[in-house]
Amino acid sequence: MKKLLIFSILAIIGTHQVIAQGFYQKQFTSDLFILDEYIKRQNKGIDFKDTKSYTGTPYNNPSYLSGNVYRNNELLATDVALRYNAIADEMEIKESLTTDDEEAKVLTKSSDIFVKIENDIFVFAPYQGGVEGGGYFEVLFEGKKVDLFKKHVKSFKKGQKATSSITRDVPAKFIDKPIYYLVMKNGKFYELPTSRNKKIKVFGEHQNIVKQYVQENQLDLNDEQDLKRVVILIDGK
Repeated sequence: MKKLLIFSILAIIGTHQVIAQGFYQKQFTSDLFILDEYIKRQNKGIDFKDTKSYTGTPYNNPSYLSGNVYRNNELLATDVALRYNAIADEMEIKESLTTDDEEAKVLTKSSDIFVKIENDIFVFAPYQGGVEGGGYFEVLFEGKKVDLFKKHVKSFKKGQKATSSITRDVPAKFIDKPIYYLVMKNGKFYELPTSRNKKIKVFGEHQNIVKQYVQENQLDLNDEQDLKRVVILIDGK
């Protein structure tokens, strides 16, 4: 698994602030956008803009947020508008926060390209060497031995029309069902079960240390921050 080199990358941002405008005129459309592919797909039969027609959100964050795009250690675009579409597993991108949403396109899926949306980092990891089977993951922790990734999974429940005058319409619903992974430096992914006890077993030879640490600190391995604390502990062993 490639090293993100987050701190090194952030250190060079100040020297690349002038890239964005020229980048959009030259390299942006050819390198980062999937050409002519606008955000009009995989809408589950509902209009994402009509937020009254559903509860929850198909996005990691329903609003576009300011962020940067990188290829390996190179900053390609700064202060662009980004939004992760978890249902479609696509990164939506537009030139700025004030750019019309209709002009947003899909970021090219590549393991060489990753994004930083405010303080959150998303990488694209292909499965079995192919982009088609890959997906976006949020990097919660990057250690020397092991990383902790989060897959923003959404389930979708269709809405229902009222069946009588005394019942009401039930809106469609997006439900968060995140999946967490331990990622080894050789690129292997280990999915963490939903069960607290089964999570401990994934830590293998360190599971006794994890169990003791969890008990002593009254941690909940189904809580993201507590899980992160455990991974940080194991990475230091």
